[in-house]
Amino acid sequence: MRSVRRLAEIFALISCCFIGAACKRGASATSEGAEPAPTVEHRNGKVVVPDGSPLRQRIEVQPVALQPVERHIVAPSTVEAEPTRLAKIAPPLTGRIVKLFIHFGDAVKAGAPLFTIDSPDLVAAQSDYLKAKSSSAQAERNVARQKDLVEHGIGAQRELEQAQTDRDTAASELERTKTRLGLLGVGAGNVGGPLTVRSPIAGRIIELSTAPGQYQNDPASILMIVADLSDVWVTANIQEKDIRRVHQGDDAVATFSAYPGESFAGKVLFVGDLLDPETRTIKVRIAFDNPDSRLKPGMFATVSFHSKAVREMVVPAAAVVIVGDKSHVFFETAPWEFERRAIEVGDQVGDQFVVTKGLEVGQRIVTSNAVLLP
Repeated sequence: MRSVRRLAEIFALISCCFIGAACKRGASATSEGAEPAPTVEHRNGKVVVPDGSPLRQRIEVQPVALQPVERHIVAPSTVEAEPTRLAKIAPPLTGRIVKLFIHFGDAVKAGAPLFTIDSPDLVAAQSDYLKAKSSSAQAERNVARQKDLVEHGIGAQRELEQAQTDRDTAASELERTKTRLGLLGVGAGNVGGPLTVRSPIAGRIIELSTAPGQYQNDPASILMIVADLSDVWVTANIQEKDIRRVHQGDDAVATFSAYPGESFAGKVLFVGDLLDPETRTIKVRIAFDNPDSRLKPGMFATVSFHSKAVREMVVPAAAVVIVGDKSHVFFETAPWEFERRAIEVGDQVGDQFVVTKGLEVGQRIVTSNAVLLP
């Protein structure tokens, strides 16, 4: 009896296993036969995201809006001395340098003597002045004599008039020679010595290329340069596409390889008017205070411009889909119904694109995972 009961339990267990396996096969068959929910549907050239589509959880739709956009422009630059504070000293005439009053690196005031030069041309100019001065004095005496003769009835009126003409001519010649000496920097009371050349501005001797006793026969040669470097210019080359974003008075920040980790703040002094046809750049000059003369003419710099914020139409980069060589967005025509539309984009600012054509403010577009829509 016990054996029969044991066989009955084993048979019941085997039956349950067969029934469970059959139920599992039936359930699996039912699952394999079910149709999965579609991700998207195409209707009349539009993309529809139906109910139950997983894309409804992954894409976002938002209206297009204007946002303040501030652009960051970086340009290579060089340091320059301000032209109005830079004097290149050339010899006013050919001659020999007699004495130097300065040394390289010296600070000088406006009007301070720089050097003296002795020249045959200076001697000739001084000699002409002395002769003209003597002739003028003689002509004055002759006029006085002829006037006295006429008053006493001895002289002729014609001779008096001729004496007056000679006096005027002599006076004109004296004025000419005096003006010539003035142009050379020699006063009428300093005739007879070498010419002293003085500094036209206050500054520092940043270049010196002459010495006492040296003969200068080229009036165009530069003997020394006096510069006031308390303020300098940094000239940046701005690309043609960025010209409209840089304006006079804008803030700028410069960095120099000579001073890593430091930045110098300045303002745009002016924007040039001529475009370089070869590099397609325009020069923009920025003024920088330089009280310690740390910025030297010729240094290389990198200047960053922060343009004023302008409200523009922008879309997230995730909303733009590139098809071929054109940019597109998915424009909402009805809830969860979209149409692909070509747009024109401008600059990329951070993770956004500026839209220049193809959209209007308030229109709703897919702003994230647009690439998932076929």
